[in-house]
Amino acid sequence: MASVPAAKDEVECPPDRTTEEALALFRDIEESFPKSLGEDKWYLIILATLTYGPNPSHIADLYKYLISLPQYSTPASRQALIKRIREGLLKLVSIIGVCKPLLAIWAIGEIEQEEDKDFSCSREGWQADEKNLERGKEWLGKIYRHNMKGNDDKFVAHKDFGWISYNITYGLYLSDHSILDPIETEIIVLGGILIQNLPTVSNFHLRGARRLGISMEDVEAMQVCSEKIAKFCRLRMDKLPRVADIEHEVPWENDMKA
Repeated sequence: MASVPAAKDEVECPPDRTTEEALALFRDIEESFPKSLGEDKWYLIILATLTYGPNPSHIADLYKYLISLPQYSTPASRQALIKRIREGLLKLVSIIGVCKPLLAIWAIGEIEQEEDKDFSCSREGWQADEKNLERGKEWLGKIYRHNMKGNDDKFVAHKDFGWISYNITYGLYLSDHSILDPIETEIIVLGGILIQNLPTVSNFHLRGARRLGISMEDVEAMQVCSEKIAKFCRLRMDKLPRVADIEHEVPWENDMKA
């Protein structure tokens, strides 16, 4: 018997993914994310990529899945968890904009128990001062190294964007490692960029991840995880380089001596 073709609107506007499909994705990423990066980092790649997807409420499904695990069985452990999730979403504001991270944290807030809430503010008292600027420059330097001059040249006639990059994107958001460490921060950044299918900045951060000491194999595994999440979100990731394509750009010592 011939199959019945899907209705046109179902092809163009397929139904939302179900919670069961989301849970299957979480288990797959938990299993396939490189263990050499640490047992508590796998969900960061999901957080970074799934938040950009069409339904940020799936972040609430991720939160529910996480707090069902034994390591998050106490209020204290769940408070520590939400601080990490919140910090990841905060960093994503600089990568994908504010609206989707905001909807994601609100979705978690709808199901969060009172005893599990953390009322701290990580950026309380922050100042756009010289110390903040120097921290931003230092972290930019670790990611871009000798490539920074090429980037800075692009800002000569667009100084507002240079100011934002140093003071806000890196100074305020990405160089603060008080909650998420440098590797965890780069997992968030790389995932948040890859899911947008942006080849140039993906190149920058595939290279940056390697410069922070993440192995080629682990960077490739993170990209594969991102592709699985993109498929779940019905988003394309077909324009991007692989880590093997940029490996020749990673070393900087010889360039610095030249």
